Amino acid sequence: MNGHRLAGGVLLVAAAAGAATLGSAGSAGATCASISGISAGSSGGSACTSTPTSFAIGIGDNTFASAKGLFTGAIAVGANNGATDATTASSTGAFSLALAAGKNTLAETNGNVSLAVAQGTGAAGNNPVSAFAGNSAGDNLNVAINVGGKAAANQVNWAIAAGQGNIVASVGTDSGTTRGSLTQAYGTGNAAFNLGGVGNYVSAGNLVSPAESGIPLGTKSTLGLAFQALGNNNTVTAVGPFAVAGAIGTNNLNGANRVLQSGPGVNINNL
Repeated sequence: MNGHRLAGGVLLVAAAAGAATLGSAGSAGATCASISGISAGSSGGSACTSTPTSFAIGIGDNTFASAKGLFTGAIAVGANNGATDATTASSTGAFSLALAAGKNTLAETNGNVSLAVAQGTGAAGNNPVSAFAGNSAGDNLNVAINVGGKAAANQVNWAIAAGQGNIVASVGTDSGTTRGSLTQAYGTGNAAFNLGGVGNYVSAGNLVSPAESGIPLGTKSTLGLAFQALGNNNTVTAVGPFAVAGAIGTNNLNGANRVLQSGPGVNINNL
């Protein structure tokens, strides 16, 4: 074993010990760790894999962590997972981190210098509360955070940042029984924020919503801002440059009444 792999083995022992300590605080029955391609521990359905210079840690039953790339990491924490639950963190690229915590959560990076964080409660065997930072290997500098939310069966709860230099945050948002929760920023230099409420679609650009956003699928935005706060069943879409669209403290702005701003300008609550 060369010096590089030996160092990785030493770090693996330390990481596994630390993960086991974290797992003992809850009801976790499995812990796995993998550093620089060296893996240890895989019980209760957990699995961890890594490549040189990367690390992956799983805490709890049915936790899956995969890190592929230079100095990238994946952490999955499902200390209270049941038999039908899963917690998954996957990071691909350089200098990126994916963190998933809670029952049925998914965090994924694709590209470089990116961060994806998912925490909440998803639908078992169906739709996890999810955060995706990057959509291809050429994407860079994306941040996707989805925390404190719930996903109903057959309805998504996703936060997606894809392209170059986008940021998305969804905090305390739930999918409803007929409408999901989607927060996305697609293109270059966009931001989208979804704060509280049920069944809201918030988009700067459109990567994954075929109709509800009100703009064609695959539309990229540049320097757009879309936000929703403390409302339900709203659809808010911005397509930059310098477009701002928002909904604050209101409900049911969707369909023909969606809040849409294309090009420079500001549209808040359609006022």
